[in-house]
This record gives sequence, structure tokens and C-alpha cells, in this order.
Amino acid sequence: VSRVSQLVREPLSQIQSALGSISGTALSVLNQATASNEFPCAFNDTYTKDTITHPWDLDRSTDDTPYTIRDNMGNPTSYDRIGLESSDDYMHRIYNKAGVCSEPSDCCIYEGPSSEFDCSSSVYADCDYGNNCAFPCENVQLGITEGYDALLMLYDKEQRMTADLGVVCPAELECPSSEFSSDYSSSTLVGSVEDYKVKITDTKESLVNLASTSVGGTMIEVEDFLCNMNVSFIERRYAFIKTDICGILFGGIAQINWALWLLGISLEVVAIVSHILAVRMKGLSQKGEESFDMLDLHLNRANVYA
Repeated sequence: VSRVSQLVREPLSQIQSALGSISGTALSVLNQATASNEFPCAFNDTYTKDTITHPWDLDRSTDDTPYTIRDNMGNPTSYDRIGLESSDDYMHRIYNKAGVCSEPSDCCIYEGPSSEFDCSSSVYADCDYGNNCAFPCENVQLGITEGYDALLMLYDKEQRMTADLGVVCPAELECPSSEFSSDYSSSTLVGSVEDYKVKITDTKESLVNLASTSVGGTMIEVEDFLCNMNVSFIERRYAFIKTDICGILFGGIAQINWALWLLGISLEVVAIVSHILAVRMKGLSQKGEESFDMLDLHLNRANVYA
């Protein structure tokens, strides 16, 4: 029973591996953006499945971002979580990098109304205000935030499917999920297999223990009777005897019987023909005698006349 149960669990484990690859592929794509670390987008973060839902727990070398944040008065931002900030808002905040100046004029960090009259900086300086302030990391930041949202959705589905499957149970979820419990079963798929295994094992033990009861004694007697009746050589001998007597002996007797019947019929035919011939031959002999008598009479008359 354990071996068969293991054969059932192996495909479930393979399904679990396939589920893990869904978010794993999406995570690797996200890390290509968050760990690009190329000027001017100096992002150098590599996430794992353990930190993807709590990105503030990622082990980083600095407490603040190494780059200034847009609309943050030219300051970096903390990698710590702010209040009850969601993971989605956190990712939007730490990757919202400020722009760089493409020209020295009309480009600066906005520090208040005074910046509207005097806004100039050096080329490639950080900026978030002015017509010559470009945001080359904006597309990367947009790809990170949108990719992170999609990853969270995939990861949530993976976790709930994992909880329903039951090969492993996610730490933050109940196994199975509430939807699975209400629609299908209160046990995971693996749990159902294990329950079935336990029931089969209990049934086997009950059948084994049945031998110690009166019903078990009856079963043993029936088994002995069936064992004693299982004498296959008698069946083979019976088949041989049946063939010899019914097929060969009775077949020969039947042939002799039919031969005697044919002989009897033939004798009847011979008797009838013989009777007919005897009658006809008797009539011919009487006519012959009469002819000889007439011939003698004529001869006698001839002699008299002579």
C-alpha cells in the first residue's frame, strides 16, 4: 500500500515543481531589471521568493538608496518600510529615481518657488524639474513596478495552488485554501491520498484480524474446502475418460449399429427380390412342361398316321 501511495505522490510532486517554475521565471525577469546596475539606473537588488512579498527584508549594503528619489528634494529614500506601507507601494517608492540634466540650463532639483526663477545645474546632475530634465530610468521603473504587480499575482496563485496540492504547505496560508475546502474537500490532494492509504491499511488489518473471529473460522474452512477441491488432475483425467468412452467407444458402437441396420435393410431387399424371382421362375417351368407334353402328343399322332 505504501509503495502504491508513493507512486501516486510522485506525479503530485512533479506538479508542485511545475508550479514553482511559474513564479520562478517571472522572478528572474524582474531581477534582470532590479539588478541592472547600469548608469544612470544604478539598481542593484536581487530578490528571492522569500523576500518578494516583503522586499524591505532584502539584505542590502546601505540603509538608503544610492540614488536620489524623484520629488524628494534631491534626497535618497530609506530601504526601511514606512509605517504599514504595502509591498507594491514600497517598490514604487524605492525605484522612483530622479532624472538627469541633459542641458545645464532649465534643469534642477525643485526646492520651492525659487526654483522657478533660477533652475540650472551641471550636465548629468540629478534633477526632477525643468524642461531639460530627462528621466531615462522611467521605463525601467515602470517595468519593475508593473512586473512586480504581475509577479505578485502569479505568486499568489502559485501559493494557493500549492496549499491545495499539499506537497508543501506555505507558511502564511492554511492548507487547503478556504475556496478548495468549500468547493471540494477539507483535505489537500496529498492529504486525501494519505487518508485513503490509512483507510486501506486499516481495512487490511481488519481482514487479518477477522481470522480470529467465528467469521474468520468459517472463512478458513471455506478456504480449506476450496483448496481441497482444487484438484485439477481429476479434471484432466475426466476429460481423457470422457474422450475415450464417449468419443471412441460409443462412436465405434454407433458405427457397428448403423452397419447392422444397413445389412438388415439389404437382406430385406434381397429377400424381396428372391421371392419375386422364385415366383416368376416357377411360372416358366410349368409352361415348359406343358409344351413338352404337347410335343409328345403330336409325335405319337405322327407315328400312328405313319
